[in-house]
Amino acid sequence: MKKNILMLAAGSALVLTSCSKLGALKADNFTVTPTPMEAVGGQVPVTINGTFPQKYMKKKAQVTVVPVLKYQGGEAQGQTASFQGEKVEGNAQTIQYKVGGNYTMKSTWQFTEEMLQSDLYLQFDAMLGNKKVTIPEVKVGYGVVATSALLGRCLTSANASLAPDAFQRVIEQKQEASIKFLIAQANIRTSEMQSLKMKDLVKVLREINDNEESRALQSIEVSAYASPDGKYTFNEKLAERRQDASASYLSQKSSRR
Repeated sequence: MKKNILMLAAGSALVLTSCSKLGALKADNFTVTPTPMEAVGGQVPVTINGTFPQKYMKKKAQVTVVPVLKYQGGEAQGQTASFQGEKVEGNAQTIQYKVGGNYTMKSTWQFTEEMLQSDLYLQFDAMLGNKKVTIPEVKVGYGVVATSALLGRCLTSANASLAPDAFQRVIEQKQEASIKFLIAQANIRTSEMQSLKMKDLVKVLREINDNEESRALQSIEVSAYASPDGKYTFNEKLAERRQDASASYLSQKSSRR
C-alpha cells in the first residue's frame, strides 16, 4: 500500500509540471524585415512575422511579445503585441492550440548612433491561467544600416572634404563638314550633299531639331574661301556667294520640319 501511494504522488507531480509551462520559441519561428534593420528618416521601422507552433498556445495562456533593441550601454523597447488561448476572455488575437497560428507586428524606434551595432530580441510576458510563466527571449535581428545619418555626420565633420563630381549640365558637341565647289562656281552639287560627313552633319541637325528639350543648337559657323588664283575682287565675291549658299543649305536642314 505504501508503495502505491508514492507512485500516485509522483504521477500527480508530473502532470502539474507539464501543464505549468510554455515551451521556448526558436529564431526559426520569426522573420524580420528588413534584415539588417535600416534607419529611415531618423526612425528604425521593422516588420516581424511570427508563428506559434501547433499545440504551443495552451487554452488558458496569454502571451505578450515585446521587441527590444539592445546595444552597448542600453536598450529600447518597441511596440508590443498580445495573444491569447482559446479559453481566455479578452481582446487579444486568439491562437488555436491544435493548429497554432501566424501573426504580423510592426515596431519603430527613434534612431541613435549606438544602434549601429545592435541586436533585436523578442521578449515574452506570459501567463498561464493566474500564474506567470517564463519564456526565454529570442534573438531575431541584428544591426542598423544608417547611410543617410552617417553621411550627414561626415558632411558636418571638421575633417570632412568634398570633391567635385564629374557631372556636366551642358555637354558640347561639335560637328564639321566640308563642301567642295567647282572652279568659279558657288552652287552646291548633289554629290557634295551626299558625302558621308555632310550626311552626318545633317543627321545631327535633325536630331537636335527633334529633341529640343534635351539638345539645343548653339550656333552654326560657315567659313568659305576661293582659290587665290585670279583677281582678288572676283575671289572675294565668289567666297561670299559660296558662304551664302552653304549657310542657306544648313539653315534649311536645321529648321523645324
